[in-house]
Amino acid sequence: MSGPQRTFGAERIAGWAYANGFAWSPFPGETWFRQWEPYDNIAPPGHYLHAVTRQTPHGPYVLVEPWYAVDLDTEPLERTVFAYATHPRLVRRAAMRVGEHFVTRVAYLESPPPPTVTIGDKLWDQHVTTFAASPAEAAAAFPPPLRALLASWGFSGHVEMRPGGLALFMAGLRPVAEHYQRLLGVTREVLHAAVG
Repeated sequence: MSGPQRTFGAERIAGWAYANGFAWSPFPGETWFRQWEPYDNIAPPGHYLHAVTRQTPHGPYVLVEPWYAVDLDTEPLERTVFAYATHPRLVRRAAMRVGEHFVTRVAYLESPPPPTVTIGDKLWDQHVTTFAASPAEAAAAFPPPLRALLASWGFSGHVEMRPGGLALFMAGLRPVAEHYQRLLGVTREVLHAAVG
């Protein structure tokens, strides 16, 4: 297991985590993460690494590196960070994607892909691919303040809303302390815009 530990400055992620009130685990137990699978439009990774967790009154924020390689001694072609947040006021299920990214190259083997919908927001519908059981479900999962926030950032990536939580991938971020910090801020703002 020397590959990810040696190559990617795990000590800097750990230092950032501890300095910011997070628990850190270089090789976290994967049961919690696997409960999010299958994702609507994210390929499941082989492993989850370098997890940082902060507990809040509404539930944890968790940032983690998905390891897309055959094993831990094989370097993946690309690397990124996922974020998760839980909140009891999240009650809808929908997903959105802007751009084509390596983590969203999904093969639907056991079930069909979720339906693609439009929600009647011209700017959103022109730039975002939205997946939900219905347009109304998608519009409720991604309310106008959240849509405006993501548009203001020129967001590229993927967000999945679930009853009780959300999962987020933002393109261009790598498993380094500075990007963990950035993703934490993005995830907080997305959650606050989603729950009002």
